[in-house]
Amino acid sequence: MLHELLLALSGHPSPLFSGVKGGQQLLPLLSPSEEALLTSIASLGASHLEIKKGANTITRSHQSVICRAVAQAINSVHLARFQQKILSVEQSILHEDASLVGAYNIVPLSSISVAFSRWKPKLEWLKELVLQMQPPGSYASGAQTIDWLRKELQTGFPDIEVLATNLAQVAESTWLRQISAWVLYGTLPTLGADDFLIQRKVNSSSAVEAWIYEVKCHLAPSYVTQATARSILFIGKSLEYVRRDSLKKDLQAPAFLKGQASLISIHLKNLSLLDYPINCTNFAQAIVAIRSSLSRNVFQRLLPLSEVSRAVTMLHNYFLLERGEFAMALIAAADNCLSARQKRDFAEPISKDTHRLGGIMIKEGEVTAVLAQTWAALAGLHDIDDDVADEELEMARGLVCLSIKKNSATRTSVASTITLGPLREVENLGTTFEDMLLATPTYLTLKTGPPLDLFLNNSEVDAYSSIHSYLLSIRRAHLHLTGLWKLSTLRKPRISHDHGLDDNGHSEQKRDNTNKRNRSLRSTWAMVGSVVFFLAELGQYLQGEVIKISREVFTEWLKPSHSTISLRNGSLTEGCNLTNSLVELQGEAAITHDPESLTLAHRCYLTSLMHSLLLDDPAYTKSLKALITRVDYLTALIERLSIVQLNLNFSDSDAGASANIVAEEQELMNNLAQVRIGMEDDLQKLVKRLRDIDFERLGSGTVSMADDFQSTSFVPWKGGGLYGLLMKLDFAGLRVADKDYLRG
Repeated sequence: MLHELLLALSGHPSPLFSGVKGGQQLLPLLSPSEEALLTSIASLGASHLEIKKGANTITRSHQSVICRAVAQAINSVHLARFQQKILSVEQSILHEDASLVGAYNIVPLSSISVAFSRWKPKLEWLKELVLQMQPPGSYASGAQTIDWLRKELQTGFPDIEVLATNLAQVAESTWLRQISAWVLYGTLPTLGADDFLIQRKVNSSSAVEAWIYEVKCHLAPSYVTQATARSILFIGKSLEYVRRDSLKKDLQAPAFLKGQASLISIHLKNLSLLDYPINCTNFAQAIVAIRSSLSRNVFQRLLPLSEVSRAVTMLHNYFLLERGEFAMALIAAADNCLSARQKRDFAEPISKDTHRLGGIMIKEGEVTAVLAQTWAALAGLHDIDDDVADEELEMARGLVCLSIKKNSATRTSVASTITLGPLREVENLGTTFEDMLLATPTYLTLKTGPPLDLFLNNSEVDAYSSIHSYLLSIRRAHLHLTGLWKLSTLRKPRISHDHGLDDNGHSEQKRDNTNKRNRSLRSTWAMVGSVVFFLAELGQYLQGEVIKISREVFTEWLKPSHSTISLRNGSLTEGCNLTNSLVELQGEAAITHDPESLTLAHRCYLTSLMHSLLLDDPAYTKSLKALITRVDYLTALIERLSIVQLNLNFSDSDAGASANIVAEEQELMNNLAQVRIGMEDDLQKLVKRLRDIDFERLGSGTVSMADDFQSTSFVPWKGGGLYGLLMKLDFAGLRVADKDYLRG
């Protein structure tokens, strides 16, 4: 019977516990105490067998290399120790050891049970671990396994703590080897890539998209903070680009590869000095040391400050409309496109229930033609000898695109990736202005390829696109309203007195009709004047104060003289301070910010800018879009009314006005009255909301920076509130409490 017990403990089937007929005949011969002891020993054997099968399955088929390593350690180390314990007990029995063998060579079941008593909680814990790594119908990630093992370190059982410590070290060392491949060589792990926290972007088909990576938060262990994960992503992306393009740039391949090989040994030492279990602070310091070393020796030549400055300048000129002629040319080209489509597709360009853009579907070719006409108009404004302007225009022509926004367009996943400030703002925008320029929602975008994508990612381009649509909508509405003042025949109709009065008094009747029309339009022109003033002052505040000063603060921070402080106050530890640079840097790059600091500061700047531009306030943007939409409708109505009244002037001098023309005029006047009332309400809501925003943000300055931006030394501009804008609106009579100034 003893050999059956030992075989059962080793995980082999035994008739004592298999439930066969022969085994059942033995049970009635056992006393209750003996049956209880046998049941306890049987549970150990069953647990041993279940753990071995589960660990073998995980080792063969689990998608996580970390889980495979842990399962292999369970089999080769801990279950092997249990098997060695069984052999040790068997040897003691054969040698008639007094601790197990009693008088008359009797081996009590209690002695065997006591010999394996310490293994019962161990095997139960290992069984729980195996089930955690491979729950029914799914797989656990390596990060989940690491976090579970680290949590189990807090147990009060010394044996369990030893097991958890050993297996946690196995899991963390395996994970660290995956990280080493990325931060030392810029390559994703060949095994278990789907379980790695850095993932290549899904559906990456083009050559540019192939460079896009993202951080999967749920695949990162708990000791990896978002700032550390962001640094890991930046290091690997940069190394991959350097490795592929080292021969195309000014980096000499032999010298670079030699310097990189020397750096790898230093960086590997930083990682190898980490203690287990890995401490969050120590790991972050090691990553910062590697990032700072690479930034000083490699990355600053990969992404020099001059390239960053050019990119920022281009974004401000064309996305933030610092070059006003670009906005004017784009609006003019878009209006020409819409006019051509209206004349071709619609006999009646105005609908009662929608503004003049409704019902028109713009094609991709027409959108491309609009931007091409814009570039042609800008090229005609430049001096022939202005080489700098030509170079900037050619750069923008190659990188800036105007595209139709498709509903199925894939964006960076917010739920599964580390979400930074600008992306959060873009995703939270309840109201967008992308359908204001053309009938179809369009957006201005930027082609970001390496190495520019190290500084500017898709989320930031989306943020710039949203700001551009917002600013362009305000500029466009203002231009359309001011263009109405050019309709002199409508504002100041002229009455001819050459023929005097006829018998029927037609000239006097014509004069009376004209005066009546003028009086009926006074309230409309008053509303137009108020909205023009509001849009002008709002645009001046956004462009002349928020964007201008914010850019000046960011540009001043970019200057190399500020970078010396940043490098001197770096967070490198004494043991990781790499003073002997293997690749010498000269001139400006030696004292500038490292590329990741530039990237993080730019994201901080862009997040603060979107907040200062009021884009993160849903009530304000909703009211503003409603006002701009009614401006389009009002513009179309007035343009049509000018044609109708001109026909009426000719009709009054003949046999009489056509009934259809008179009816159309009356319908247009009724629609104008409705639109004017709607614009009045929208304007009042906007002014009231601006006052509420000024009160809510009083004393806060700007948006509070989240933990994502705590590690940057850049401090964005903190505006002085909306008091100056509100004071101008009050001076012009745009007060919330008094609406009589708009009434006719």
